[in-house]
Amino acid sequence: MSEPKPASVAVDGAKLRELRQLTGCTLAEFASTCAISTAYLSMIERGDRRRVSPRVYARICHGLKLTGQRQRRTLLKVAA
Repeated sequence: MSEPKPASVAVDGAKLRELRQLTGCTLAEFASTCAISTAYLSMIERGDRRRVSPRVYARICHGLKLTGQRQRRTLLKVAA
């Protein structure tokens, strides 16, 4: 039997880009802050990668200083 995949989190890439730009960070700077590759962050922001691991989501929220539950929900992709 195979191991279950860890849960993933749907992220609003456009909102992430908007918030990152408000911090004044470049794509490369913010990727470094989050300990992910620039290419991966770019894919998330463009919507090519819509889901991320909870660990990556936590790093992104930390990088954006989204600390409370309500603030962290800002990046969640809402089903239409």
